[in-house]
Amino acid sequence: EERASRMVSMGFKQLLWLLLLRSLYEAASDDVKKEVLVKEVVLDSPIVDIVYLGKNHECLALTTRNQRLYFSDDSGQSWNEITAKVDPTPNSQIRAERLIVNPSDKTVAILQTTRKLQDPGAGVVDPSANTADAWHPYIFITEDSGHTWRKAWGRHHGLHSWISHPKRRAWALVSWWNGACNKGKKPYKDPDSVDEDDADKDKPCTHRLMLTTDLGKTFKQVSPYVVQFSWGTEVMKQEDRIYFTAYSSKTGDQGKLSSWTTEVDFKYVDVTDSGKPASAPVTGLPYGNKFMIANEYILVAKVSNVEKQTVHLMVSSDGAKNFKAALLPSGMGELEERWYTIVDTTEGAVILHLNSDAGSARDTGRIYVSDSDGYKYSQSLMNNVRSAHGDVEFDKVVSLSGVYLANVVASPENDPGFEEENEDKAEAEEQDASEGSEAQKRHGRGFLDSKPSRSGKEERTIRTVISFDKGGSWGYLKPPKVNSLGKPYFCAGQAPEKCSLHLHGTGTWDVFAPFYSSESCIGIIMGTGNVGASLRFAPEETSTFLSRDGGLTWLEVHKGAFIYEFGDHGGLIVMADDLKKTGEVIFSWNEGESWYDFKVSNTPFEVDNIITEPNLTATTFVMFGTREEGVGVIYYLKFDSLQFPPCKGAWGADSVSSDYESWIPSDGRRPDGQEQCMLGQQVTYTRRKRTSQCFNGDQFERPTVKKKCACTQADYFCEMGFTRSVGSTECVFGGAEMMPERFAPTVCRSTYAAPAYRKVPGNQCEGGWTPPTVEVPCPGMSFRFAKLAKWALFLVFASGAIFVGYSRFSASCAGRPKNLFGEVSGGSRNCLTSLPSNALLLAAGCCGLIGRFCMSSSAKSGYEKLKGDDFDMDGARESLSDFLDEAYDDDEPREYSGVDDKKSRAQQEDPHVVTGAASRYAREQAVPRLQAPSGGGPQTFDMASTDEDLL
Repeated sequence: EERASRMVSMGFKQLLWLLLLRSLYEAASDDVKKEVLVKEVVLDSPIVDIVYLGKNHECLALTTRNQRLYFSDDSGQSWNEITAKVDPTPNSQIRAERLIVNPSDKTVAILQTTRKLQDPGAGVVDPSANTADAWHPYIFITEDSGHTWRKAWGRHHGLHSWISHPKRRAWALVSWWNGACNKGKKPYKDPDSVDEDDADKDKPCTHRLMLTTDLGKTFKQVSPYVVQFSWGTEVMKQEDRIYFTAYSSKTGDQGKLSSWTTEVDFKYVDVTDSGKPASAPVTGLPYGNKFMIANEYILVAKVSNVEKQTVHLMVSSDGAKNFKAALLPSGMGELEERWYTIVDTTEGAVILHLNSDAGSARDTGRIYVSDSDGYKYSQSLMNNVRSAHGDVEFDKVVSLSGVYLANVVASPENDPGFEEENEDKAEAEEQDASEGSEAQKRHGRGFLDSKPSRSGKEERTIRTVISFDKGGSWGYLKPPKVNSLGKPYFCAGQAPEKCSLHLHGTGTWDVFAPFYSSESCIGIIMGTGNVGASLRFAPEETSTFLSRDGGLTWLEVHKGAFIYEFGDHGGLIVMADDLKKTGEVIFSWNEGESWYDFKVSNTPFEVDNIITEPNLTATTFVMFGTREEGVGVIYYLKFDSLQFPPCKGAWGADSVSSDYESWIPSDGRRPDGQEQCMLGQQVTYTRRKRTSQCFNGDQFERPTVKKKCACTQADYFCEMGFTRSVGSTECVFGGAEMMPERFAPTVCRSTYAAPAYRKVPGNQCEGGWTPPTVEVPCPGMSFRFAKLAKWALFLVFASGAIFVGYSRFSASCAGRPKNLFGEVSGGSRNCLTSLPSNALLLAAGCCGLIGRFCMSSSAKSGYEKLKGDDFDMDGARESLSDFLDEAYDDDEPREYSGVDDKKSRAQQEDPHVVTGAASRYAREQAVPRLQAPSGGGPQTFDMASTDEDLL
């Protein structure tokens, strides 16, 4: 019996060991199974452009530096080159240049190419394989997500712009140059094209705006001599309206608009459901040269003075029925610099970046925020950074309302931490060196042979600030408590001016990835930068940071600069080294709490970007880059193989059984226990718990609850004439130059009460704090005296001129004509015949003596004549910037690269332009950044700059 008992005990222990070994084996097997699926494809050359196609984004197409076209119909797992299959014409050869996806139907895409026929027997005139004249511009269209293509264009001058309708899949605005635009140059004839332009080859060179309602099969002219054009917006229910600017005189060669002119007007025409104009074009605003349409706002640059080349910003918020001149602080005056940038219009206000101080540097500007009508502007932020390329470092956190990030140049006069800058820098370098942080030379954003680099030295002191109330007030970013190695920062415990987090913006996108957020990833922001007194530009001082609460707190996730992308509604973050060649990928499934790495290649390569489908809800990614030998490489990464289960309990957040929790965004101003409100309301979001190892899934719908809050001082913006400093909510009078004189009462003694606060547009607060008025000085007596003296002087000279005219008139009637000084002169004349000349004398006297009241209205020509291939999309790019959402003017439109899904993800949802891109890679390549507003990214016009600007 005892022996039997021992045998049972031994058997039980063996059974336990067997069960333990089995569980370990299964766990090991699970680990083997839970590897990320990786597939590699090597391409002929680096990727230039890549886009998602199909209703579910299941297809992708890309073009390479060698102008070849590749296609994938399985989300990027496998790729086939289809360049030769696009055009079925025998003996033809094409070069793929540009891909544009139709925003209203992702199964439709446009491919811009150049084509030549290789067989001389086909009738090609003087075919030369090595000359540009042998290549002819062609447009091809797919209506089945890239599986098949058909020709939609083949003309002598080439296509200039193609803007898809925001809702109708077959409609588009198309423009091209027509007429004798190639004077002095032997034209090339493509025998396979039906070129209607041949009949107009001797006519003046003009830019024609056309409408197609059948995806390029037929075209109807909207207007010739067009400068710029766009569809209306769905917000105003004007998606079938065409807005454009055009020359009023329809004679001669058009040329390019090179200066502000009264010869160009802002017009519009409505289109019926049958695709025909409902009426003749209507002039919406005379002298309107450039315009932008974004959400409910129409902003037009109307010429104010041709000789001075100044303009007024005209705004309409009722669909072009009425326009008002934007009211800016009086110290800014007219837009003397002839440029400004619209940085956002998505939240019921226009946010404007402006530098109108004559002679000032153009690398900074002021931020102004309008009222809800877009007319009245108040100053929000000074010294906002603007790059030489025209990129304004001011971006919206698109997943939250009212949150903006910006970079500013610190002023040495008002900055207590400015003098200790060099000290802090030396200490930071010493600490980073001791931690072994180093980076190789940055590989460059683009695919040029000479890759960009940036010195670690920066003369300006640049800092990052954040606003949680739509620019009403600003503060510095709170630094993490410790770095990614668990060590405290060298400046810990010091004032914010000496110890804050600073992130790189769009101005350094070619070196460092800018701050980046996505609409589907609530509260998550990533960026590259450093902790200290100011932003550093040396790679060894740069780290990658993450915030999961809308920018209130931050975490350093890795030393060095990384390129990043979100998936699964922010539940999955994928990164790769952005400064040196790598073969590894780093990812986190718990919003940065822990990170894992895996190898994708034994051959290191330069990572150009990581992208996922436009909604950022999938768990599959595409990463691409360049190997040392110059070939392109693309990797398909599938995280579904981790076999995480679907998350559960979205509607029972915060319960033990739920994978979700509730989160309320906060600006950090209210103590714990009080209502946490932003823009006057408390918004409760549902998000996945960081500890829940599960996927949200493509179909996840985030529950949201909103409740209004009592008003506080932070819910109010500074009224015109008042300003706030960084870190303060108090509005202080900005001086007489900031306050328009007409706001003062007619009778003013010493001071008057002026409103210093107005509610932030879109703020939902009720009751609570009531803004007081503030006593401000009456307009200066010197100014009033100068104004009175001016009118007194005018009256004196006018009286004198009238007296002289009357004296001469009386003398002539009496037969005693006198000269100007009353001396009798010989001869006599009839008093009636002398009346006109005396009237002219009176007018001349007034205008001559008081010239400022009689302005010359003579205008110079507003355009330059075309030279060379200026009308062609592949010609040299001019410096003219455009004031429009997508830059559709008479110059070559701005290029948007599909490579950079993150640089402006909203662009895939907006109308697009077809442009030549094969020879211009550097500025359009892949960098993550905050999403552009739904009306487009930052918008600029600039008639004087030599830089390539955004609008």
